[in-house]
Amino acid sequence: MKKNSYNFKYNKPGITLIEVIVSTALFVVIMLAMTQIFKMMFDYQRQAIATQNVQENMKYFFEVISKEMRTAIRAGGGCDHLPANARFNVTEGTYGDILYLKNYHDECVTYSLADDNGVIRFKVERGDDSDYISPSKIDISDLSFIVNEDVGNQAFITVNMGAHSVGREAQYSQMYLQTTITSRYYRAN
Repeated sequence: MKKNSYNFKYNKPGITLIEVIVSTALFVVIMLAMTQIFKMMFDYQRQAIATQNVQENMKYFFEVISKEMRTAIRAGGGCDHLPANARFNVTEGTYGDILYLKNYHDECVTYSLADDNGVIRFKVERGDDSDYISPSKIDISDLSFIVNEDVGNQAFITVNMGAHSVGREAQYSQMYLQTTITSRYYRAN
């Protein structure tokens, strides 16, 4: 019988160069897919945070104006843009409607939109004091007030507002809200 001349010491089973290339390519494809999935999840999280930020700031805006609108009193004079026997008056402004009212502290109040370094922000003026009540990271794109103040009925205002976040496209969120606020005073008050 003939003896096999192979030396098993040097001829051990192993992997070929083609197997290494295929496994490396497969690993790279899987890592690229995982990286893309991670990036998508990160972008969705940023967008969710931006949406939450817009929603919270619009909620704050509605809380601030609701208190003054509910307790607004009839002007009885003293406010330039407010008729003598009215609680509310609305005029058209540069960026949206402007609302005038007289609050329960007997101050003339103006709610409007104003440009603040390229960002349209919500502004409140009480007498000689004025300040923004929306942050610089939220751009108010639309604001309108619809006033219903029929004599003998309870006054109410419908507020329509659109806002979006300021920032990169991945963090962009736009929202439109509408609410109706009624006066606490019924009839003649």
